[in-house]
Amino acid sequence: MLLTVLAVVLLITISVCYAVSVALGHVPIVFPYISETGNWEPESCVFSFGMNIASFLYMVAVYLRYHELLVYRESTPNTSITPRLNRIAWALGTASAIGLCVVANFQVQKVRIVHYLGAFTCFVGGSVYFGIQAWFSKCMCPWVSSLNMVRLRTTLTVLSAIALTVCLACALAAISQFDGKDQVKWSPENKGYTLHIVSTVAEWLVALIFVGSIITYIPEMTRISVHPPKFRFEPVKVSPSRYGSIGSTPHA
Repeated sequence: MLLTVLAVVLLITISVCYAVSVALGHVPIVFPYISETGNWEPESCVFSFGMNIASFLYMVAVYLRYHELLVYRESTPNTSITPRLNRIAWALGTASAIGLCVVANFQVQKVRIVHYLGAFTCFVGGSVYFGIQAWFSKCMCPWVSSLNMVRLRTTLTVLSAIALTVCLACALAAISQFDGKDQVKWSPENKGYTLHIVSTVAEWLVALIFVGSIITYIPEMTRISVHPPKFRFEPVKVSPSRYGSIGSTPHA
């Protein structure tokens, strides 16, 4: 249920922000960057709200996956999954979720450097995280993950790495050639326009691949049960002579 909600929230947020920003003329209809669809009001409010929810759910999912692997290792001592690599994966996944939160709250037009740093952390950290998880899936095959699922996750990881590389390389090349006034509203007359479109398409592919990767873990997550924590409270009798009685007036 958690991963299903996460995937739905991401897809709805991206779709709504794109539709609203295009309808209001804030971005061109031909493939703007995802972040650019959340630059202006009112779509920026939807973008921040949706991505913050997604960031929280993403972080919880990473935490649950971390503990799933801990339990699996306890029941399968001879597995190739090491605690250190599991911790590294948890750290990368958490960093990716925090990066998504940064992207949601620091618009590219207002705080460009911080936004780019968050986007880089989200996409690069997420790509490496899902790559490690694909390898973990191979280690858990066939008891937890099927061979076809391992192949699918590996394929998505490779495609994500390729698309991310294309996105970054073409973005840098396009910006270096840009001769217009507004980097959000590119037109075919601008130099580097083709590279820009290739970069934006690649970014959308990375986002969709991320959502697809998340969906592949839904069957495994349904087998995880989480019990609420138990709380204990031990009241301690407070000495009136030390703190004074309730309602008493301190002496001058």
